[in-house]
Amino acid sequence: MATRNVTMVVDRKHAKKHSEGFAANPCVYADNSYVNMYLHHDGYPEWQGVQLANWLKANPFQDESKLAAKLVHDMYYDSCYLYDKASKIDHHYTYMVFVGEDTRIVCHDNYNNKEVFDMTPDEVLAKYADEMEYTRFDKGQTRYIQGQGDDVKYHSNKLLEILQKF
Repeated sequence: MATRNVTMVVDRKHAKKHSEGFAANPCVYADNSYVNMYLHHDGYPEWQGVQLANWLKANPFQDESKLAAKLVHDMYYDSCYLYDKASKIDHHYTYMVFVGEDTRIVCHDNYNNKEVFDMTPDEVLAKYADEMEYTRFDKGQTRYIQGQGDDVKYHSNKLLEILQKF
């Protein structure tokens, strides 16, 4: 069974404006998310939480739009989709990456309507990292082809294939 999840990228200033801050339900930030990236597999914190933490440490951008674009590129695999609203698809976990001076990852369990964690990337790694073979984003790997030579050509062809459907 797949553990479906969505990752959102949000400017942390929006959390400062909300009374619940980072703990607010993800739907509160739906209109402020730069991307709503659905991943069909491995959404539990010990995998996707750690993947995001490792990825953020390798990509410490402060610009939300650049971060969102690179996130989609690096996390893409065949069961990855983009949605205009995270609420359009059933998924177990929503990961909100709040970008800014102190980048945070918030994991929300949609089935139990509760926050699982609100942590910095280092805190996520300290709590959830395991002996699994995570993607080595710090070594230039991406989730789809983890360092198998022809990443750029593959992704370029995949993008062309997607665009030709329109």
